[in-house]
Amino acid sequence: MTTTGKCFVLKHVFKNVSNIKEDEDQWSEAKEYYGVEWKMKVCRTKEHLQFFLKCVKLAEVGKWTIEAQWKQVLLSKSTENRFKECSKTFGTTDTINGTWGWRAFIGWAELEKDFIEDDQLKAEIHVKIKKTTGIYKDNLRDFDETMEEFSDVVLVASDEKFYVSKLYLAAHSPYFKTLFLGKFDESKKSEIKLTGTDADDFQKYLEVLYGESAIDEFTVEGVLLLADMYDTTLVVRKCEEFLLEKSKKSLKKKLQMSMKYHLEDLKKQCRNKIKSVADIKSVLPGDIHDLDPSITTQFLEIALSIQ
Repeated sequence: MTTTGKCFVLKHVFKNVSNIKEDEDQWSEAKEYYGVEWKMKVCRTKEHLQFFLKCVKLAEVGKWTIEAQWKQVLLSKSTENRFKECSKTFGTTDTINGTWGWRAFIGWAELEKDFIEDDQLKAEIHVKIKKTTGIYKDNLRDFDETMEEFSDVVLVASDEKFYVSKLYLAAHSPYFKTLFLGKFDESKKSEIKLTGTDADDFQKYLEVLYGESAIDEFTVEGVLLLADMYDTTLVVRKCEEFLLEKSKKSLKKKLQMSMKYHLEDLKKQCRNKIKSVADIKSVLPGDIHDLDPSITTQFLEIALSIQ
């Protein structure tokens, strides 16, 4: 499974595993990625462990779909990690309540022998979103064939064509400047395929670059991913301004995004809102090693000052 594009990892430690009763669902906390909440579920049967991914349905939008593929992993210190892969298109018409995975991921006896340590089970799900429909708002600007006479190159993202100006993109992005004006073979092509780029996200990225107000709670993470990938300072700044001034995302999510995309003003805002041990606990990631070292240092200083 490729890890370019819209990818994320859910991590969770299930505790008191020996006390899990048969047919009793155990859930991780829900985490938001690309405007949608995701979580994992395990369940004990008589002889096996069930292991599922859940895409939390979007109540505030109409018809929508999310095509995803993922790898479910159980971690072990005594043997090789156990993993299985899945793919599924979640959406409005789901009859499985947005949950999909394995009903017999591993035998319970093997799980107890090789994967449970200190009565805890460590699990991960590595997710790649391949395509979405119906989640983003209507387009604010066209980049289709109606713009052909005003363009000099066609960029193809997820089989969708975008008619754009080389010079305009090159002026805002060192990546596109090198691609269009450098000594690569692509500079001579009239049509270039972009790998690892979602068409809906690229549409919104271009809209922001062309001055439209296309950033909202659903689009900001996908647009920021592309702005970072294509080194587009203007779009990164617009995304950070939205997160600073308008976004209702959780403090934990904002901190995670500030670290991933090096958004220093957002990181500073998050730091200033963390004033107690309870605040620290509320923003800690599933794996403490995912924290920025500078954030870890500040958390320690806060904790020590309260003692």
